[in-house]
Amino acid sequence: MNTSFERPYRPVDLNASVTKAFPLIPMAEQLIEEAKSATSGRTSLTLARGDEQTVVLVALKAEATLAEHSAPATATVILLSGSIIFTTSADKITLTQGESVTFTADILHSVHASEDSALLVVIGGSS
Repeated sequence: MNTSFERPYRPVDLNASVTKAFPLIPMAEQLIEEAKSATSGRTSLTLARGDEQTVVLVALKAEATLAEHSAPATATVILLSGSIIFTTSADKITLTQGESVTFTADILHSVHASEDSALLVVIGGSS
């Protein structure tokens, strides 16, 4: 199998001076295949990590759910493929490919995949 990454995968250290490009779609496709055989129906790969920001690629097979949780900092979810339902106590947002949602750390939320889905999660950051 031609893979876009190999495990173990080491995240890019954002605390050092660095530039790194990621082939997101092939990586997401590989993760979706892993998620299909995972007991939980999900898998993830931390692409980059630093003191101020973390970037995680997440794959969910159809009907998989991330139970309610909060983020450690402000976050943005960008849907690369599929369809998910992002639920908070106040909102139920359906996202399709190319759509995103941003939220603060105090927001409890859950994510349900309506179909095989890949999302990019960007946590933290400063201006």
